[in-house]
Amino acid sequence: MLIRIVLIVALLAAASLAYAWWQRRQGRVRDVVREGELTADVLGAPRGPHATFVQFSTPLCSKCPGTARLLKGVAGERVGVTHLEIDASERLDLAREHHIMRTPTTLVLDGTGVVVARMDGAPTVEQAREALDAVGRRASGYSI
Repeated sequence: MLIRIVLIVALLAAASLAYAWWQRRQGRVRDVVREGELTADVLGAPRGPHATFVQFSTPLCSKCPGTARLLKGVAGERVGVTHLEIDASERLDLAREHHIMRTPTTLVLDGTGVVVARMDGAPTVEQAREALDAVGRRASGYSI
């Protein structure tokens, strides 16, 4: 009986640690070094002159609508920033090329269409702003 209780407690502790690790990774901004650019033709819509949030979503994604509202709000705070939402299930070519393994995943493009940051999972407002700041640092010659 005592062994079962110890096993259950150990299992719950391991699950709690795994959940905490997973939550810390949600929306984290990562610097991306990538060659080439994503053109308006490839994206199917015009990019922002300063930056573009390219959000990959799927129809069954529960966090995607909230992420879209958040990113549109942050994009609206700054001049020259747009938000584009791409259905990953319809654009498998782009999803595979950019290693989109879950939704929402957001790529942040600079004004020339180069991917400068990536957010896997649902970001916070602060994380979205940090991603836009990465565009400014990249343009001014600083790296993250």
